[in-house]
Amino acid sequence: MRLTGLNFSDIPQLDVPLRFYLTAPFFAVIASLMLIWQGDAIWLGRWLPASLAITHLVAIGMMAMIMIGSLFQIMPVLCGAPITIPPTPLLLMQAGLIFGTLALSAGFFGWPTFAISFVLLALSLGYFITSLLGVLLRKAGGQQTRVPIMLAGLALAVVVLAGLLLLAGYLWGYFPFAGKNLTNFHASTGIFGWVLLLIMVVSFQVIPMFHVTPEFPRHWRIALPALLVIGLASIALSTLLQLSLYYSSALIAGVAILYAAVGLHRLRQRKRKLPDTVVSYWQWAYACLICGCLLMIAMPLVPIQLQGRAEVFIALIIGMGFVLGVIQGMLLKIVPFLITLHLQPIAMANPSAMMLLPDHYSLISRQQMKVQFRLYQLGMASVLVSLLYPPVTATIGLMMLLNWLWIGYNIASASITYRNVRQEMMAS
Repeated sequence: MRLTGLNFSDIPQLDVPLRFYLTAPFFAVIASLMLIWQGDAIWLGRWLPASLAITHLVAIGMMAMIMIGSLFQIMPVLCGAPITIPPTPLLLMQAGLIFGTLALSAGFFGWPTFAISFVLLALSLGYFITSLLGVLLRKAGGQQTRVPIMLAGLALAVVVLAGLLLLAGYLWGYFPFAGKNLTNFHASTGIFGWVLLLIMVVSFQVIPMFHVTPEFPRHWRIALPALLVIGLASIALSTLLQLSLYYSSALIAGVAILYAAVGLHRLRQRKRKLPDTVVSYWQWAYACLICGCLLMIAMPLVPIQLQGRAEVFIALIIGMGFVLGVIQGMLLKIVPFLITLHLQPIAMANPSAMMLLPDHYSLISRQQMKVQFRLYQLGMASVLVSLLYPPVTATIGLMMLLNWLWIGYNIASASITYRNVRQEMMAS
């Protein structure tokens, strides 16, 4: 595995990724409370106002917030090129994301806030996408990571554009495509283009690095993103021609299943066989991705009256099970890694402070990791039980609430430890 040489001057300040990480639990609390409030009504379909609001709270407020924060740290490591956004524009960008997401979610309940969300999300996400693509085009190295990250950034741009067109329909009655094809294209490109493509390229690097597995074979590192892009292009063409999206979606689902199978095989080959919570997160996340994608492919076999519930289950099992599962596991590695990375220059400049450098498990203990993972497992169990017995659907929201409150506590406690250790190191 080849990583671009790391220069400490390229690493962003620790508060840059952490501010995004600490914002996500705030949106998780709101989304969880809405899930508890809605209960089994969410199984009526993904087109309900509450379902749309919850979806965007999770997709932008949690997933995108953490992925954007991570990209600030990933780019110098994988591509040797930091995303350079000055402090004030960065603060305004995140504020636009926060208030734009809240305004969008409120708009689904009839509040006159779609115009506000249109402006704030267009400006904040547009600014980030422009900054990311500019760095990738001008400065980035490492072709094996640069090109897929660029494709993920372009997918995010397409997702945002499709979302703005949908908002334009709400605001001004402008609908460029009939039916729900544009909405399905918006959702598919978001989850399989922006999210899956980025997770895929990052996993090719971090799974071998963190878990001592063999490298992903070069043919898979090239073929899987390429097949995914072909499937996404097929969905775009089908949307433009007003054709059924099923075959394109089935192709993408098949690629996702193949990727998950390759990932599970790599994890089984890891040299360090000790129990590892993050490995368990990857295994569960891949299993959820396979389950959700198999159901996507089998959708024509599902009775018409159950297809709405099946779509909601697919969204939950892929969104909560796979995407948020990977994100939770990666946070357990990334946050301690970032903290020790930022303390190392102080220790290197002052050898007497070297003994104060914390290990990863003193920042987030094994017990804290286990509690977080058990809450995630209970959340996924509640999804399955609620599918079979809808009256207990509120437990999904309750488990999600407890899970993300614990994640917020883990990140906050590690940040406090960093501040205290840094003060001690500087004093020594």
